[in-house]
Amino acid sequence: MKKNLSLIILLTFAFICLPSALTAQAGKIKIAVMDFKTIGDNASLGQGAAEILRTTLIETGNYTIVERSMLNQILKEQKLISSGIVDSKEAVNIGKILGAKLIAVGSIVKLGETYTLNIRFVNGETGEVVQGKKLTAKSKEEIPGLCAQMVKLLSGDISKKIEKKKNKPQKTQNQIIRQKKEPIYKQWAIGLLYPGAALKHIINKHAWEIRVQSGSGIFAVGPRYYRYLANSEIKLFWGLEADYISFKGDESAGSGFAFGGFTGGEIPLTPNIKLSMDIGPMYISLSENDYSQSVSGLEYFLNMGIYWHFK
Repeated sequence: MKKNLSLIILLTFAFICLPSALTAQAGKIKIAVMDFKTIGDNASLGQGAAEILRTTLIETGNYTIVERSMLNQILKEQKLISSGIVDSKEAVNIGKILGAKLIAVGSIVKLGETYTLNIRFVNGETGEVVQGKKLTAKSKEEIPGLCAQMVKLLSGDISKKIEKKKNKPQKTQNQIIRQKKEPIYKQWAIGLLYPGAALKHIINKHAWEIRVQSGSGIFAVGPRYYRYLANSEIKLFWGLEADYISFKGDESAGSGFAFGGFTGGEIPLTPNIKLSMDIGPMYISLSENDYSQSVSGLEYFLNMGIYWHFK
């Protein structure tokens, strides 16, 4: 009974304290600080400077720092070096595994009696360098002061950039495409059909056409709408058509209408001349004038024509 009571108290304490702990971490930026590469001096100098930077960042109260032991374990598992500069792909990989928003990489370079501290903060989600600075000192003893100065110079700018990017609404691919102003492309075309003629007006991926066809006692006239599917040499399209039809034979005459859809493509023969072919179903309804008889039905038609395009 005492054990159960102790467990209940422990769980109650955990539920009370856990939200407070999570709230304390809210708003903090998680940073993984790589050991700095040392050039011209002992390797421990870069490791020490990185450790000083970790502590300095923690002291600001604005950051959560990945422990060095955990960082080195991840680097070992990923077969990455524990010091020096990582590339964008490696930075993103580290950021994903550790949940770090920023990866701090850098080096200490000794030239003569001068020490130069180079630090770059890399975005753990995109691999982009968010900020970079270099500071110089005349002795090793000044390096802790450089780390403090570096945090003071960079932390404000980095926080603003991270929060700005976080709060900025992400644009979809369609929104980005719509923002690009598409130039208006206009063109006219005259077509010779089998049998008949057409006049087409093209605006970007849309086209409107009026066509007239005649042969074997049949006359048809009507509009067409085209919707082009691709901006390639061979342009595929679909469309709609409506026609007025009149006919006259040896024993009968009359009129009617037709409407339907089609699909096809245009093949360029020269830069200005194109061969157009399409096929589709058409619903046709015809009435005979003298005997008041009518007939209707669905038929498939193949259309061909050669078009001359001009501005």
